[in-house]
Amino acid sequence: MKKQVVFGVAAVILCLSVILAAVFMKTAALPDSFDRLVGESGKTQFLDSSGEILNASYQSYWNVHDRLKLYEIPPLLVKMFVFSEDKNFYEHSGVDFLAKAAAFVQNVKALKIVRGASSLSEQVVRMIVPRTRTFFSKIVEGVDAVRLEHRFLKNDILEFYLNQVPYSSNRRGIKQAAAYYFSKTPDRLTIREMAALVVLIRAPSSYDLYRFPERTEALIDRQLKKFKDNSLINEQEYQSALKERIQLVPPELIVSANHFLEYVRFLELPSGQAIETTLDAFFQKKISDLTRQRLKDLRYRHVSNAAVLVVERESGRILSWGVESTDEKTAAINAVLVARQPASAQKPLLYALALTKGMRSWTEINDAPFSRPVGQGIHHFKNYSRTHYGKVTMREALGNSLNIPALKTIEFTGIKTYFDFLKRTGFSGLDKPFDFYREGLALGNAEVTLFDLTRAYLMLANAGVLKPLKAFEGQETEPEKRVLPETSATLIGNILSDPLARQLEFGSDSILNFPVQTAVKTGTSTDYRDAWAMGYNSDFVVGVWMGNLDYRPMLNVTGAVGPALLLRSVFGELNKMKKGKPLYLSPSLKERKIAGKTEYFDPDIPETVFFDDVDPVVVSPAGSVSIALDPRVPEQYQAYPFSISFLPEGASVVWSVDGKECKTVQTDTFLWQPRKGNHTVQAEIILNDGRKIILPQRRISVH
Repeated sequence: MKKQVVFGVAAVILCLSVILAAVFMKTAALPDSFDRLVGESGKTQFLDSSGEILNASYQSYWNVHDRLKLYEIPPLLVKMFVFSEDKNFYEHSGVDFLAKAAAFVQNVKALKIVRGASSLSEQVVRMIVPRTRTFFSKIVEGVDAVRLEHRFLKNDILEFYLNQVPYSSNRRGIKQAAAYYFSKTPDRLTIREMAALVVLIRAPSSYDLYRFPERTEALIDRQLKKFKDNSLINEQEYQSALKERIQLVPPELIVSANHFLEYVRFLELPSGQAIETTLDAFFQKKISDLTRQRLKDLRYRHVSNAAVLVVERESGRILSWGVESTDEKTAAINAVLVARQPASAQKPLLYALALTKGMRSWTEINDAPFSRPVGQGIHHFKNYSRTHYGKVTMREALGNSLNIPALKTIEFTGIKTYFDFLKRTGFSGLDKPFDFYREGLALGNAEVTLFDLTRAYLMLANAGVLKPLKAFEGQETEPEKRVLPETSATLIGNILSDPLARQLEFGSDSILNFPVQTAVKTGTSTDYRDAWAMGYNSDFVVGVWMGNLDYRPMLNVTGAVGPALLLRSVFGELNKMKKGKPLYLSPSLKERKIAGKTEYFDPDIPETVFFDDVDPVVVSPAGSVSIALDPRVPEQYQAYPFSISFLPEGASVVWSVDGKECKTVQTDTFLWQPRKGNHTVQAEIILNDGRKIILPQRRISVH
């Protein structure tokens, strides 16, 4: 009887307190939607293609990304929380008055706060509207809790609570807590680990398994007994949980993707949500391990930095973006986006362009000593091996990465034409005029990024269609566009995957001969400052760069010595993921037997005679010339002769200036009206059978 009176008095006092609090304190503005409340805050979280976290940030007030539906949470874990925090949750209307009265009496007897008796709904209100902890604020929380339960279903409130309840180290919700302590998802927790999550919310700073394991373990034991006494678990489960000792597994990201995310953050992103990227975290880890090992192997050769970019051929999705360094000073630099000299790794693009202008894979080019005027002097170009092979086919010139044939080929295509083609192919870093790079463009003297070069190889792998590289799902990108005929692009792949084509320089048993048909090209810049290995098969495109980001030269590290082995290892991993098929070869290509070998050509592109050993063919202008206009004569009455040494019978000459057709004549001389500036001049002879002879470019400066 006495006990009932005490509870009655306590209840009256509580009611009066509620009335006073309602009068003197303002209730909270409650949300209309838990999802909108949470979704409006928090930093963007990035996930890999399978949902693995790539960046871990716990500075947001709400748990935005690691939420579970109530039905996804183990039922026993839900029962444990309800029993421990608010056993009458499904009976009261927001406030458990009996529990509060009991707590009031207990606190009065102890002359201090020993029990709060806040319902789950009141705790949710406290999360939404943090207030200074006073007697009256607790009363207002009760009023808001009743309002909350009028607005939301019980299960919605419980789901929100389990996803947002705070733990130590800024973790919120049971999913983040399970990952933080045990590196598990909630559905894989043991009974003891579930009990730990229940205990740890009571005082996250005082009960923490990392800081106070013994104190926390003892509290878990007491909580397990309560669960057993109230039939949440049976005797066998209880005894098993008592014997178990918690094994803490500190959380860690599967792989570091900082450099990739640095790039992604510059893109136009959806805000306030998890971004599912294209990266494969497990594959990225494998590639990172392989890259670090390769750098370790090459350390004695003074190699500090490496970058690897792996792209899915059909979709353009970036699967791996690896940047590794043994030099702390340069480790933060995103090497995938650093412009370096591609050297011979860029040559396939030059020969692809030459195919569109009528060169054939069997076209012979004289690999002989070659000189060109540079500035006030003469530069003598050489092959990497210092060897000259005489007459070689275009297939051999590309396969063996010979420099002299490449220089003659850029004269065949025209320097400006090749420069413009590179710009169309996405080489955004070519920010100087084409005549700044001159013939050196054929040898990769213009700096490009691994990102842009890999995209160019992706274009070759996709039969001449330039595709954007995709970093996340739903990314807005530029439309695809064709920059090469299918025939030319696929023929380049046929040459780069031909072991016989590279025998002169690389031998018959080359590291570049992959088990699955793969188009491969290496490159080495001057003084061994850059080493490249690029490749693609039927499903993937891979680019590898090695060097030193402080521009120190490496010790005799070529593309074949350094990155090629890593490229081979990367494709070894890719072939485990997807068994490759033969490279696509355009059915529009026709076959022709040349010296017992099968070659391919596009019948719709007329064959152009490669006019190699006639010196000079263009008589005027000869080499690079400079002329001055006569100020006494009107410009329209001045002329300068363009001429060739001879014109075959029935042929015509198309003269072009700066890449634009200027005049077609049937004579060996044409009078050009000069205009001020630096210009390139090229003559194209059209024979009477339709074949073409494209003559080397000349330069003329008019002052």
